[in-house]
Order: sequence, then C-alpha cells, then structure tokens
Amino acid sequence: MLKKALSAGAVAFLCVSFAAAQDIGHFDVSFGWGAAFTKTSSNGFNGITVSPTSAGMYLGTFRFRFNRMNGIEINGARTDNSQIFVLGTTEYRAQTSITEFSGAYVLSPFHFEKLDPFVLAGGGALRFTPGNQFINGNPSPFSAAQQTSMAFLYGGGVDYRFWRRLAVRLQYRGLIYKEPNFHVTQFFTGSKGHMAEPTIGIVLNF
Repeated sequence: MLKKALSAGAVAFLCVSFAAAQDIGHFDVSFGWGAAFTKTSSNGFNGITVSPTSAGMYLGTFRFRFNRMNGIEINGARTDNSQIFVLGTTEYRAQTSITEFSGAYVLSPFHFEKLDPFVLAGGGALRFTPGNQFINGNPSPFSAAQQTSMAFLYGGGVDYRFWRRLAVRLQYRGLIYKEPNFHVTQFFTGSKGHMAEPTIGIVLNF
C-alpha cells in the first residue's frame, strides 16, 4: 500500500512539475561568427597524418522552445580551411569548404533577468567539399572528391538580452566526426576528428 502511495505521489509530483514548467513556446533566430579549431590525427599503420588548419566560420541557428527549460534547434554553418595530409615526405593539401547541417536538444536550467544559460547536444552531418589541390606546395590535383561525415554535436553558452527582443549569444560548440579522406584510400586514418567552435552572435527573439 505504501509503495503504491509513493508511486502515485511521485507521478503526481512529476505531472505538477511538468505543468508548472509549461509556458507559451517561442522561438529565436541567430547569426554568429567565430573560429573553427581542429586537431591533428594520424594512423601509425600507414604513416598518414591529417592536420586541418584553423579558420573563421559563420553559424545560423533557428531555435524553438517548448517551455522555459526545453527546446530544439537546427543549425547551418560554414567554414573554409585546408585539409593537409602528410605521407612520408609528401604533403597533400586540399582547400576545403565545410558545411554543417545539424540539430540539437537545448536545455536551459536557469533563468535570470538578462542572462539565459544553456547546454545542448545533438548530431548532424559535415560535408567536405575540396577545391584547389596541391602536392608539396605545387598545384596538382590528386583526385580528392566530396565526402560527408556524420557528427556528434555538444556545447553550451549564454544569451544576454540587452534590448527588448535582441540578445548577444556567447557559446562554445564541439563536433566529433570521422576524419575525411576524400575517397583517396591512402589518406584513410580511421580516427575521429574534433572541431572546436567558439562563437559570438546576435539573437532575435519572437
């Protein structure tokens, strides 16, 4: 009997808590700028090392909130860097455009008068599109082709409302993905790449 009463009380508490958390859903759009920092990866078996360069980036986000705590977002981002493959004494460089398509769950556990911190987690895809290609610094195509890698997205940040519906968003996002080899067998590492993206942006709330 006591067990049933405790179970009923727990369910009631959860229902009341959920109802109390509800409010009118709203959404925002943001546009941000930042930098993309990537790590070096290697494969000891075939001796290949991948050293992507760091570069600037821009990010667009549409975020919808179900209530004050829970929401979802979709993202589109773009950065242009160089993917550098070193095999022995030979360096292969592909100037690359990286396009991100992703979605994430957003949790906002605390709320203040002007500050709204949040954390997020989700996934998506990174499309690597090679452009100009060089071997040891000399223009020389090496058959690099477009490739898409699935990615895990995590991050967090804070919105600072400075005027009515406008806010500044400071955030850090991290993307974990499979290193591309542009369909060139000798460039395969089998390792995970990591892209760190600190950004600042403007948010318009609706």
